[in-house]
Amino acid sequence: MVYEFASVVNLSPSFNKTPCHSYDETQKMKEIMEEVSTGMTIWQQYQAGGIFMHPIAIIGVIALFITIERINALFFQTKFNKNAISSEVRQSIYSGRLSIMGSSIIEKIIQAGFQAFERSKGDESEIQIAIDAAASKYFPSLEKRTSYLTMLANVATLTGLLGTISGLIISFSGAAAADPTEKATLLAAGISEAMNCTAFGLIVAIPSLLAYAFLQGRTQKIIDDVNEVVLEAMNFIVTNRDKLNAKK
Repeated sequence: MVYEFASVVNLSPSFNKTPCHSYDETQKMKEIMEEVSTGMTIWQQYQAGGIFMHPIAIIGVIALFITIERINALFFQTKFNKNAISSEVRQSIYSGRLSIMGSSIIEKIIQAGFQAFERSKGDESEIQIAIDAAASKYFPSLEKRTSYLTMLANVATLTGLLGTISGLIISFSGAAAADPTEKATLLAAGISEAMNCTAFGLIVAIPSLLAYAFLQGRTQKIIDDVNEVVLEAMNFIVTNRDKLNAKK
């Protein structure tokens, strides 16, 4: 009985060696990950993300330039006053000259309707065809390049995912062939690369999608306002075509 008890006592320390060793590695891994996450600047995190951070950065710059250009086009170059244009249309019709000054999209479309009215002697179908043709010519300039933002957001997300997979592959393949003392360091570096790349891809993708939704809403509002004013102008022309023909 004494021999059996001694053997059990001698086996107990060897039985507990593996859990202690695993616990030490886990603690070391946690310490390294805390150092990586808390002691790095933004530039160091960018560098830790690996080579896939560079294409994501390029995508972000392209998306930023597109957003700035579209904001300038939709909010500054395409500004118009609906009430002022409607008033100008009425005055031109009352004066019988059927001409409207200006070079904005809405004024070009109305001018196309005026010209169709003069050519067709007031034929509504001809006026509608001319307005539709002018709209199909000028409306694409409101929507151009905006759709690129969704494509760039998707590419940034997928590139971040590719960087994540690359980082995990490097992490686990390096840890498999490394010394036990270096495993935690290699795993931490690979996981840091993976997480930084994913985060950076989302940082680029989310604002790009928000910018797309914002610009698309502005584009649709401009198109709705143009259609409203043009329809009002053409209805006013058709209603008063007898007066216009009499003046001619």
